[in-house]
Amino acid sequence: MELGLSQDMLTWMVIALLLGIIEVFTVGFFFCFFAVGALVTAVATLFVTGVVPQTVIFVLVSLLLVWMARPLLKKMFNVRSRPAMNSNVSALLNTTVYVLEAVDKYQGRVKVTHTGELWSAYLADGNGATIPAGQEAIILKVDGAKLAVGPLQAQ
Repeated sequence: MELGLSQDMLTWMVIALLLGIIEVFTVGFFFCFFAVGALVTAVATLFVTGVVPQTVIFVLVSLLLVWMARPLLKKMFNVRSRPAMNSNVSALLNTTVYVLEAVDKYQGRVKVTHTGELWSAYLADGNGATIPAGQEAIILKVDGAKLAVGPLQAQ
């Protein structure tokens, strides 16, 4: 038995390299297990000859890794297990604004407290009341380029 690189070993190492490259460009921890299966098969070529037995080793090792290790890796790196963060427009909901121009059911001008952004606004309940300038209000809805606000105690 010769311990140098055989043609079979070199072939399985190239397959492992290609599968590793594919894994880099995909998500989900899938092709890496087949790359490891190809590496194990490359080592197995020292003891096993023939394409069929080597392919069986490759398939069995790869599927065993997918079955056993993939759920663990998905659990370890699962982004969905972290609390979702509001961003963009949804981050504005339930935040306070400072009323610059009185807000009624049609119009008004407000400044978002934590960002300093200026927005057009209208009264969310539209019952005819107004929120005078100089008071704080709360954002209840984002309606296109306008904020629907309500009195701060409406929170």
